[in-house]
Amino acid sequence: MITNRALSIIALFVLSASFLTGQFPQVETRCIWVLRNSLYTPGGIDSVLTYAAQQNFDKVFIQIRSRGDALYNSRLVGKNENILPGFDPLAYAIELGHEFDLEIHAWMNTYLLWSGPRRPADPDHLLNRHPEWTEANDYGKMDWRIDASKPPSPNWEGIFLSPGNPAVNAYLAGIIREVYENYDVDGIQLDYIRYQDDFYGYSPESRKAFKAVYDIDPLDIARGIISTRFGWEPAFVDSIKNAWQNFRQDNITNLLRILRSEIDASSRPVQLSAAVKPNLTTAAQRWSQDWQKWVQEGLVDFVVPMNYYKEIVLFTRDIMLMKEAFQPDLREKIIMGIATYNQDAAAAADKVMITRLNGFTGVSIFSYDAHKNNLEWLSPLLEAMVDESP
Repeated sequence: MITNRALSIIALFVLSASFLTGQFPQVETRCIWVLRNSLYTPGGIDSVLTYAAQQNFDKVFIQIRSRGDALYNSRLVGKNENILPGFDPLAYAIELGHEFDLEIHAWMNTYLLWSGPRRPADPDHLLNRHPEWTEANDYGKMDWRIDASKPPSPNWEGIFLSPGNPAVNAYLAGIIREVYENYDVDGIQLDYIRYQDDFYGYSPESRKAFKAVYDIDPLDIARGIISTRFGWEPAFVDSIKNAWQNFRQDNITNLLRILRSEIDASSRPVQLSAAVKPNLTTAAQRWSQDWQKWVQEGLVDFVVPMNYYKEIVLFTRDIMLMKEAFQPDLREKIIMGIATYNQDAAAAADKVMITRLNGFTGVSIFSYDAHKNNLEWLSPLLEAMVDESP
């Protein structure tokens, strides 16, 4: 096990080596996330995109789907109630963004469906129409049955759709297809393309599909019934646990396979990306988000690891895992996400420098909204993107 001190020493060595060899890559791709609250009015979008253009950003990720709603005109999804009547935020952002020579990427939450303390008032909201599409935990309890006003744990993020329900991936593919077929977006970015945690995935449809192949109910795996204590061979126990983990990962990856195939077959040159957990190992094992495979198989055009740690040791640890996992040509498909909400500007700027010194040439800031009332706060990060001297 590598200690924090050892990681710090390794990071220092990597940085020092870069200094000695003069390797100090420029940031070639500058991105920024913009939350829905800044997109409800034309004036809000004017401010966002004017700033992005002035500061030489390349890609702007605008949140057009948050909790089963739409910041665009849709036949499939209800419009966010905060939008001015008759206003189409996505269409407006695309038109203005392209005038500024900015790429506009439609940032969409996928499996996360709802997180409010009360059920959505709209009877046509997906949670009200198809509660049976939601996920279940390892007690078999469906998300839609949880009283959201009394979350079961501080880490509970909300109600998720079940990736193991075939109807869910078909539905999500449909709403994503509607966006790129009807809007001149430069890209689709998928967020929450994962399970809520490793003790989720036990919806009735998932259990049924897994049992049809392996003749084992995954709830029995979770309950410890499939164990040597009950007479099962150790090799079988290990293999069925691996099969269950792979099954859940495949459920997520299958959505990308559908989208990749459809986008490639379309006439629209749309970039497909995903915002992902930063640690490759825990992303795959805990959240069933095998984004190393996604990059290596070309299922996405790029990923944005949300490397939001304020602790520099943890930030560097996950960068080192990425360097080890990917050859230089694939590292170009990684844009490093850096947080601005949980640390001071100097600390965030340091992480931009570490990103560059480790050979990654893309940076995305999360988020515009955290400091939109004082955008000067972001100046040290912007300077770190162009400063050529360590």
